[in-house]
Amino acid sequence: MSTKSRMLITVIINFSLVVILTSSLYFIESKWHQQRELESKEKIQQLYFSEMEGYFKEVANFIAFISVGYTDNCPRSFVLQMRKELFNIPGSIEFGVIQKDGDHGVVVCNSWGENERIEVRKPSPHEGFLITGPHTINSLEMPIFVIKKTTENFEFNILIKKSSVDRFLNNSSDIVISINDKELGDKYRNSDIIDNLSYVVPITDSVKRYNLYFVPTTLLLFLVCIFLVTPRIVILLERRCIRGKIKHHVYYNEYQPIIDTNDQSLFSIEVFLRSKDGVNVKDSIDQIKNLDLCVEYTLFQINLIKSSFNKAFISNNSFQVNISSLHLESDFFVRKMLTLENEICSSLILEVTEDENLMLEKNVIKDHMQKLKQKGYRFAIDDFGVEYSSLSYVSEFDFDIVKTDKIFIEDKAKNTAILKSIITLTNELGIVCIAEGIETEKDSQKISQLGIHLHQGWFHSRPMKAEDILAYY
Repeated sequence: MSTKSRMLITVIINFSLVVILTSSLYFIESKWHQQRELESKEKIQQLYFSEMEGYFKEVANFIAFISVGYTDNCPRSFVLQMRKELFNIPGSIEFGVIQKDGDHGVVVCNSWGENERIEVRKPSPHEGFLITGPHTINSLEMPIFVIKKTTENFEFNILIKKSSVDRFLNNSSDIVISINDKELGDKYRNSDIIDNLSYVVPITDSVKRYNLYFVPTTLLLFLVCIFLVTPRIVILLERRCIRGKIKHHVYYNEYQPIIDTNDQSLFSIEVFLRSKDGVNVKDSIDQIKNLDLCVEYTLFQINLIKSSFNKAFISNNSFQVNISSLHLESDFFVRKMLTLENEICSSLILEVTEDENLMLEKNVIKDHMQKLKQKGYRFAIDDFGVEYSSLSYVSEFDFDIVKTDKIFIEDKAKNTAILKSIITLTNELGIVCIAEGIETEKDSQKISQLGIHLHQGWFHSRPMKAEDILAYY
């Protein structure tokens, strides 16, 4: 994956994650806020309900008291007693008793003390207690409710101020009373006291209240996405991309022969990474290392060797496959290599690049190298004498081959002295020495005269495909 592609994917992922997380946060916050409002409203509504039901219960008890105390006449003492009882009910104004008289009704007893028989509507029998209103009575100059209980021949009722009901409801829009469900809104509950009364949550224009913590929380999520989440997702995508290339053979092997100049025979064949998508080889290798896919790719390379050449060719030749300290630290890699057939094991030379981690994890690496050597694998150290303490590697690890770096090919007195010392060292230790970077006939003659007869470089051959190495062989 190119740098430009990586940046574009990073931007897209950051934007997508922020949108998703912000939307989720907004949704969760809204739901949480809505739930809190519902719980708060429920408490208020329950309080209003309890207060109103307590109030209506007092009214109902008073009406029941009238219906029991009234005995077909309305003595002064009864009226005075009823007036006294009215004072115990906030907002109550008057009471009255209506008697059925033919097709109409007659007020036969009331708290205002008039003895005239006033004709009114005929009482209509019903169960329980009913409420009507609000009514506007000119003589009282205020809206009132009438709560009544009607038997076969009598109607007992009480007049209460509408303002007293409003006082209990605290003039709140959270809940109102509705007679016969005339009020628009969601029904909260039916009254337990009054038969035709219900409590309603009226329809109101809700105002959205925003959480002050929403903006800083969103910014925090954005920073988390940029520095923690997105890099991990990009790595996962890159790993998936590389694995896809491996699976679909976008990567392939090329092979460069290493020649023994004593008889111009083929000593071994080094395996190189190549890519069909035109990506720079070094960039591809760096990306594979950074994504910790070295082991997977090396196993893929070995499988390509097995599929590209027959068993006889593999048995008669050696293949040098590049690995790093990460391979030798990996239990997975060692287990996989130990399961390969003996023919391929004895033909593979694992070429290790100099790496400071070799010394950091030397005990683990030495143990793994020993297990692999018992299986038939050989080990070479690449770019010998360039970056790190090569002598300590030769001392600590059991290498079979050292490969001198091509910088020593340059015709300088110091380079010649270094090569001579390397040749002396390898001869003393019984280690095979290969010279890299042989580009011209002059290079080949010079290195051969110094005593290194295994040459690798473009003078002998460039890296080639499997079918070409067969023809070369």
